[in-house]
Amino acid sequence: MNEMPLVSVIVPVYNGEKYLLEAINSVLSQTYSDFEIIVINDGSTDSSMDIVAAINSDKIRVVTNEQNIGLAATRNRGLKVAKGKYIALMDGDDISFPHRFEKQVEFLEQNPDIGLVSSNFITFEEDIESGKRSEKVLPTDSDFISTIIPFQNVICCPVAMFRSELVTEKGLFFNESLRTCEDWDMWYRISKLSGIANIDDYLIYYRKHGSNLSKKRALMHQNKMKIIQNSFSDCGIDVSDCFNEDGRIKGLEQYQNFVSLVEQFYSENKLSFAEEHLRKSCAYITYEIYKTNSSVLGGDGWKLLKKSMFYPDMDIGFKYRVKNTLKSIF
Repeated sequence: MNEMPLVSVIVPVYNGEKYLLEAINSVLSQTYSDFEIIVINDGSTDSSMDIVAAINSDKIRVVTNEQNIGLAATRNRGLKVAKGKYIALMDGDDISFPHRFEKQVEFLEQNPDIGLVSSNFITFEEDIESGKRSEKVLPTDSDFISTIIPFQNVICCPVAMFRSELVTEKGLFFNESLRTCEDWDMWYRISKLSGIANIDDYLIYYRKHGSNLSKKRALMHQNKMKIIQNSFSDCGIDVSDCFNEDGRIKGLEQYQNFVSLVEQFYSENKLSFAEEHLRKSCAYITYEIYKTNSSVLGGDGWKLLKKSMFYPDMDIGFKYRVKNTLKSIF
């Protein structure tokens, strides 16, 4: 193995014996060969490390946490020992397409202004051969992604690759206080320093199963709202009074105030972003907050939403528009 591999692949593992071999083999089968795999054992009590030890490859390094410290802290350990020019993230239950690294390295080499790249992905349930699949397409316009990322995560974490200089020179690490959405928080902070992008290709199979962190809906929502509130705060706009501690809107009056603050955000930033992208981002967050709080806001909230300057830009299905319009009438 080269002393300075071009790509360092960080694979956190916590009791991943069921899928780990398949995941690592998908990395070892890459058409691009200049990489190291950093497997970080986050306190596993199953046979995960026996599986890794049995793999005959000098590309693999194992780092062991003395106890379970969580995903963000485990990834940070990997970042601190990585030797590559690029950092590739990989979960121990997903499967990379063979051309993943080749495509991402080529993209980053050709686009020096881009610091982070992911791609489209295919979700599957449990077994890749027989499980239900679904194709997920992400936006590819770098300017739009940088505009929407404060309010919506449009980067796929297990297929993310970014420049190691963001860690070594800019000091960026995952926020260890977040138990979910720590990846989105990282992407947002990267977007403030460099361009971010998605490749219009499917580069990973993302496994969906009961132990996925995304199942922790309540905590995920709270952390999501922390990131959104921080995004506004970074632009000098405080929306925190609009929300409860659990990240839910306090009521109709607070939602009206939130809509006004989004319009303020737009007016103060429309020279910093492409107007079309900024309008879509503001439309997204205005509608998203209504949608996740519709049981509290009801028909009156829908009336407020329709008065928003961003209503024409909102991606709302026709049936849902009719349904909520009727709700606001009766």
